[in-house]
Amino acid sequence: MDLKEINSSSFNSQRGSGWLPAVNQPGRAIGVLFGVFFIMLLMLSVVSSVVIGDGFTVKGMRIFTVVQDLLVFILPAVLAAFVATRLPASLLTVNVKPRFFTVLMAIIVMITSLPAMEWLIELNNNLHLPESMSSLEESLRGMEDSASAGIGALSGSGSVGDLIMGILIIGILTGIAEEFFFRGALQNLFMTMPKVKKHFAIWAAAFIFSFMHFQFFGFIPRLLLGAYFGYLIWWTGSVWVPVIAHAFNNSLVVLLSWITMRNGVAESVENAAAINFGSDWTTIILSIAVTALGIIVLRRDAIRHRPWRL
Repeated sequence: MDLKEINSSSFNSQRGSGWLPAVNQPGRAIGVLFGVFFIMLLMLSVVSSVVIGDGFTVKGMRIFTVVQDLLVFILPAVLAAFVATRLPASLLTVNVKPRFFTVLMAIIVMITSLPAMEWLIELNNNLHLPESMSSLEESLRGMEDSASAGIGALSGSGSVGDLIMGILIIGILTGIAEEFFFRGALQNLFMTMPKVKKHFAIWAAAFIFSFMHFQFFGFIPRLLLGAYFGYLIWWTGSVWVPVIAHAFNNSLVVLLSWITMRNGVAESVENAAAINFGSDWTTIILSIAVTALGIIVLRRDAIRHRPWRL
């Protein structure tokens, strides 16, 4: 029996007519998800402040990031899945092998969207709050700068070893951790709720995903990115497709930031990761059109090969 037949029989026997296993009290599982998240986040913050204090080294920050990804994101997702169902792997959709063509198309779509996304990032970054909220805007931009500085610090001194470590930690591990939490656990739990529409579940998870990064001036691009990852897991039934797409996105940011640091140019992570396509509207419109076409091809192929129906 080949893999497709195994997956098909697994869906038929374990998932019934749906694409996710039966879940009792998904609201309780979501409560566990966020409860463990905040407990681990608080515990990690206390431990880091006591043990490390303000003296974070590059090595210390890398260790902290790895522990954070494991305890704050992956652990809550796994525990919530075990609370929700006797088929936790099926809920997280970690047991479905992604197809090569689907993964390739998912990455191609992200590449073709770069000019349009750069324009949107710049547009969002240039938004300003009313004058009466200037102090709030200053605080929000301070949070953006702190986040950029933290990611930049993880890049180290610009050696090849630093690049590899950055891709492994910020690119791959963070991609796995966030997709397990926001798509594998949160979005899929939303989708098991009888009265919740699938599109609402995707956009709700994407909204929370973007909000929890606490970067207002990158909220809209991250919201769209989160929704794209959400549709990937819905269309394919495999969390590994958005994991790979997310890891590709993060790794690209790390690579471009590393190249900038290598050249000795001091810039923020966002500026370092920006690919200068200029303000040519032809390029932007073409990017949107080609990306939309790519999404259509990706969706049709994914739906054609999945072993269940909506």
